[in-house]
Amino acid sequence: MTRWTIAWILLFVAGCAVLNSTMKRDARGGRLVYGSNRDGDWEIYLMNVETGKEERLTRSRGDDLWPVWSPDGRRIAFVSTRDGNKEVYVMRSDGTGQARLTYTPADEEDPDWSPDGKQIAFTSLRDGNEEIYMAEVHDQPSLLQERRLTHDSAMDAIPVWSPDGTKILFVSTRDGNPEIYVMTSDGSNPTRLTNNPANDGQDTHLWSPDGKQIAFVSERDSNLEIYVMASDGSGVHNLTNNPGMDDGSVWSPDSRYLLFVSDRSGRQEIYRMAGDGSDGMQLTTAGGEPSWPVWSPDGTRIAFTSNRNGSPDVYVMDGDGSRLRRLTQSNAEEKWVSWGK
Repeated sequence: MTRWTIAWILLFVAGCAVLNSTMKRDARGGRLVYGSNRDGDWEIYLMNVETGKEERLTRSRGDDLWPVWSPDGRRIAFVSTRDGNKEVYVMRSDGTGQARLTYTPADEEDPDWSPDGKQIAFTSLRDGNEEIYMAEVHDQPSLLQERRLTHDSAMDAIPVWSPDGTKILFVSTRDGNPEIYVMTSDGSNPTRLTNNPANDGQDTHLWSPDGKQIAFVSERDSNLEIYVMASDGSGVHNLTNNPGMDDGSVWSPDSRYLLFVSDRSGRQEIYRMAGDGSDGMQLTTAGGEPSWPVWSPDGTRIAFTSNRNGSPDVYVMDGDGSRLRRLTQSNAEEKWVSWGK
């Protein structure tokens, strides 16, 4: 075997490695869903981040809102007003098989998938005030079963499953003001985790992916700041403390970092910090009210919306703020970005 033959073999192997790496990157998550009102009402769109190919998934006469990927990336839950009021729907990731999960004349929203993708918790107004329900998601939607998880005269809303699927976080006013509670996934043993005269968790309350901590937003220091506590509610402490607004924290997949939005610089930008509040880093610098930041499933990239070019579009950048790229270029609004596997 000549040295030129060996060289060609090495080049071929290297090329295969690059192709394999690209394929793995695609497999780790190159799909975004988001809402857009470019066609008059709100519809849900899908984009391949790698190719830029965009598809419209819904075509209803109502508004289709808040798309959320299932954990396995095969389905999308969303809220739609196509039948007159807000109801929870599911569809396959290509937009087919759209099925209504809830059937009441009241509004239902805040869908959140269980980690195994078999159930969706949501907020419902069917009983006159906000309560949390859970619906089982079957291949045949007509076979679904629903169960009411909270039972009181206060507001119970915004359910969030724990990473192991055994518990659900939620916000309740049952003790006078919005506080964060946790219950087992069957609705039993509701336990209050925060206890403060201010509002806790109305905008954000999220488990870290390892299940050890809960990040939440509170105005207990007179303005919105980001706090963290252990999963049992102990050790509450603030991660941010400045005169500006810090809101919308999002854990990285490895539980190391939190994304958040802040106006501490005089205009709204996206920041990143470690889970203990250290290593703060500003990721965007162009203003444009960036919002809805979400991590890619592999934790290497961040998608968000910004109106820096006139109207809210979807952008993507690396986890350190580099390699910023604009993905949508409509004159309408895009928001509710969700990154799927």
